[in-house]
Amino acid sequence: MILFFKDIPVNSRPNELYKLIASAGGEADSGEVLKAEVMVIRDRFTNVLEHHGLAMLDSEESGLRAIERLNGKAFNGREIAVRPYNFRDDLNDRRRATDDQVAEEHRQRERRRGDRIEIFIDLSNIFFAADPLV
Repeated sequence: MILFFKDIPVNSRPNELYKLIASAGGEADSGEVLKAEVMVIRDRFTNVLEHHGLAMLDSEESGLRAIERLNGKAFNGREIAVRPYNFRDDLNDRRRATDDQVAEEHRQRERRRGDRIEIFIDLSNIFFAADPLV
């Protein structure tokens, strides 16, 4: 299961995120946390940086336990929001249009802010396989 941590503090590091998640599930060496990374995006118009976290856990059970224990808790001085990460594909994309070309153009842009954002740290090669069901 992949977890999404929204608006984590700027000074957050992947190892701190890993430790936080591991503490929610028990021992850090239990193998429950497979990966933890910090993603940084920048709004090109406002020049504001946003920091988000992604973490991969080895089971649905440990992911749900982490969400329950961490959502709304303090992390590096800020209350964090934690939720499951949902893969967006053609079947669950709310932006689908009847015209396939229009739908494809929408998918090329970021879903809410269009071309305004720029990804500083791209995690797609770390977390997402070509087939999200793998």
